[in-house]
Amino acid sequence: MRCEPLLLRFEDRPQAMSVLGEIGVAFDAVSGDGVIRKPTGETAEFEGEVVALTSPLSGYHVRLVWRGELPSSLTPYLVDRGA
Repeated sequence: MRCEPLLLRFEDRPQAMSVLGEIGVAFDAVSGDGVIRKPTGETAEFEGEVVALTSPLSGYHVRLVWRGELPSSLTPYLVDRGA
């Protein structure tokens, strides 16, 4: 059985910890985790360098490697397989 990378999106960190905890998955959240940023297409200059601006996607994101059949309780939160 192979491992499959998944991307899950929850409303917030407490919901992620609760849903994953119910199926026996525990993780230690750290400051700044759960946020995925996407390029806005805009740039700005900062200290003489041009930087690409980004904005956060809504929700709290968790990348997870899963082995076996995905529990049905995670299906509503699945954004992408192979992420």
